[in-house]
Amino acid sequence: MSVHATAEQANRIFLDASEAALNDATFAAVLKEFDFALQLVLTDPQVALRIDKDGVLEGAPSPATVRLEGETDALHSILLGQLSIPQAIVAHRLVVKGQVSSVRKLAALLPVLGREYYGRVSQGTQTA
Repeated sequence: MSVHATAEQANRIFLDASEAALNDATFAAVLKEFDFALQLVLTDPQVALRIDKDGVLEGAPSPATVRLEGETDALHSILLGQLSIPQAIVAHRLVVKGQVSSVRKLAALLPVLGREYYGRVSQGTQTA
C-alpha cells in the first residue's frame, strides 16, 4: 500500500511542499540562477509536477532540466532522508534524467523540498 491513500492527496502534499520551497531563498536562487526546472513524474499514486522559478505547474506539462520518474513512495523516502537517490536508482524505484551537471543541483534543492514535505506529512495529511 502506498504512503499516500489517493493521487489527489499525494498531489496536494507535493504541490504544497513545492510551493512552500519556492519561498526559500536558496531554493529560489538555484532555480532562477540556472534557469532550472524540476519535473516529477511519479506513479502509485500518480503525481506530475513541474517546479521552476515561475512556480509549480500540475501535470508536468513541458520539458525540464531534470526529470525524476518513479514511485511516489521512493520520492517520499528520499525527501524524508530514509533512502538516497543512488539507492533508489539501483533498486529501480527512481530514474533521474538530465545532464550530470544539472542533476548535481538537486543537492541544493532536495533538502529544502524535503523539509517542506516533512512539515506537511507530519501534520497528519498522509496515511501510513
